[in-house]
Amino acid sequence: MEEFKSFFSDGVLGCDDLENLFREIDTHKTNNLDTGELCTYFSKHLGAFKEIFGAVEDMNKSISKALTSTSQVYPKSSFMEQFTIRFLMREILNQMAALQRPVEAASDAIDENAVTERGGVPQAMQTESSRPAGVVPGRVARRARRQLSTQTSMPEGSGPLTAQIERLRNLVDKLENKVNFEGISEEQVDIQNEQTMILVRRQLAVNEEHDKAFRDSLRKYIEGSNITDGCLHLSVRTYSGSNMFVLYEMWEDQDAWKGHSSSSLAKSFQHSNIDNLETPEQLTTMPIPSSWWKRDE
Repeated sequence: MEEFKSFFSDGVLGCDDLENLFREIDTHKTNNLDTGELCTYFSKHLGAFKEIFGAVEDMNKSISKALTSTSQVYPKSSFMEQFTIRFLMREILNQMAALQRPVEAASDAIDENAVTERGGVPQAMQTESSRPAGVVPGRVARRARRQLSTQTSMPEGSGPLTAQIERLRNLVDKLENKVNFEGISEEQVDIQNEQTMILVRRQLAVNEEHDKAFRDSLRKYIEGSNITDGCLHLSVRTYSGSNMFVLYEMWEDQDAWKGHSSSSLAKSFQHSNIDNLETPEQLTTMPIPSSWWKRDE
């Protein structure tokens, strides 16, 4: 009886309430409850929670299956596939935590209302010596478990959903700490002496009525740029079903790009674009380590 009171005491029921509950569950009249009697009693009162418990059981099976499969597949996956697996697991973790929060809030609110309504009824009190280790009654237990779950490993008595969330969290942490950087070199340079080349991206939306004029102007610009000092590479991309052109230019350094930008060739191309484009040109630049270009020569 004392163990029963310690386990089911929720800060609301009094000693008499718990004793009456014990006698109601003890259908065998043995003064000792077994799991069958407990299951029989609570299964009669599942109501709307029956489907939830069934879903939690299915979720446990699905998560165990997924974790087992992931532990086998992850080490053999590509760099980006491993990223995708970690992202999906974090998203599952967030979704499960989101499901847990409203249930906890509703449970706490119900407990507080029950305590207020039964303010004049003595609550069951248990001494530390009679309470099984790790058992804390009612909403105090839930709050203690939530606090501990963010600081340490899972405490005894945590629900299956919380346990699965913690399993996911631990696995995600392990996977993120095992990212494979093989094949990725780390270059250490003096920031004052770093040499960079300039990648220029120019997005051009051409007016269909001026397509021929634009192509003629672009051809002259490319031919002139290719023989300009400091120009390493030029490339043009078009997109089927659209009038979009993207011009990529690689320049030896910032000075080479600035000098070219102020040249008569560049200004002539920009001037023709005023008439040939539907919208203003979108131009972006990005510095890139010069060693990358030299390495691939």
